[in-house]
Amino acid sequence: MGLISKRAAGKALLGDGFSFSQQAKAARRAGFDVLDATLGTFYYDDGSFRGYRTVKEILASMPDEDRFSYAPITGGERFTSAVLDWVFREHRAQIEENLAVKVVPTPGGTGAISSAVHLTLDRGESALLPDLAWGPYVGILAESGVGAERFPLFQGDAFNFARFCEKGDELAGRFGKLAVILNDPCHNPTGYTLSPEELERLIAYLNGKNTPCVLIYDIAYLDYDGAGREAARAKLRLLTQAAPHVLIAIAFSASKSFCAYGQRLGALILLGRDTATVKTLYDAMGFHARHTWSNTNRAMITLMTALASDENRRRALDAEIEVVAGQLHKRAEAFRAEAQDANLPVHPYHGGFFLTVPVADNERVVRELQENEHYFFLPFHQSIRVAICAVPLARIKGLAATIRKYCPDRE
Repeated sequence: MGLISKRAAGKALLGDGFSFSQQAKAARRAGFDVLDATLGTFYYDDGSFRGYRTVKEILASMPDEDRFSYAPITGGERFTSAVLDWVFREHRAQIEENLAVKVVPTPGGTGAISSAVHLTLDRGESALLPDLAWGPYVGILAESGVGAERFPLFQGDAFNFARFCEKGDELAGRFGKLAVILNDPCHNPTGYTLSPEELERLIAYLNGKNTPCVLIYDIAYLDYDGAGREAARAKLRLLTQAAPHVLIAIAFSASKSFCAYGQRLGALILLGRDTATVKTLYDAMGFHARHTWSNTNRAMITLMTALASDENRRRALDAEIEVVAGQLHKRAEAFRAEAQDANLPVHPYHGGFFLTVPVADNERVVRELQENEHYFFLPFHQSIRVAICAVPLARIKGLAATIRKYCPDRE
């Protein structure tokens, strides 16, 4: 018997986005002209990072107790209401009229996803996710002893329903349960957003299964949807179509929405027609939270409740978010226009922090761009991800053409 548990043996954090970012920072310190398009951190077109003014003002005005003391394990009623107000806005009443709803604060959206996995999947089971997906999903699943099964995300420029259903049928038959992890809107890494028709079709598919189904719905980029924040929220009404055997576990990221990445706060929003199931999971979530991270960020919880009670501040923050969404749109349009001229394919993009270039030999391309240009990107499944959120508009010019130089198979 050794000192290292079986569940810990062999695990190491390698090739993560933060390690690529550290490489970029080291190159910059060495004096190179670095383009760091690795992390989902927004930098303004003047190259600066800054938090939202409204968020900073609220945080700075808090009394110490509301900022530094312990937060309730389950957030409290005011926090629950604030989250539902922010996520669903004018559609909240329709959601609550049709579904049982429970909310628990988590350390970022990542905490919500990992908790949803822990609460709904057993060791030895598997979850279904796209071939192009945020890398940590696999590690989150592994930490709970859960496998990852993949399906091709795209069929042409649309969601690949045929392969999704094929793989979903297989997993439902194998485990007597189907769990799906999807990031929407503004999918990381591609920026793809399911159309309302696609989301409705996905829910209809889950409704048609004769086994329990879980949709872990990662909405980290809800506030940066290229179709507009109102359209993104209107689409959430489709979740009310879920059948009693379908549980929706929404992972919300306040850290991402409020440009406060290091101030870790998210929420797991449990939705379902089976009230008893939602209540049981909520109770289990409180136990899980207390015995993992215990409490979340009190200041950010206070921030959310402050926004819910002050319409003027919420409107001011909405306006700041719109500025960022507008800059993301301009950068994406500039990159895609140049990519078209350079004959460089780009996966379908509708909004958000990232877009993705399909490249079969992605590891080589990423390495050579680092070595020769001091450009830093993340390799994904047969592609490279470009974090346009971190690249000022002026530096977007020429970027697609430079990437194209290292992709000689594209003629």
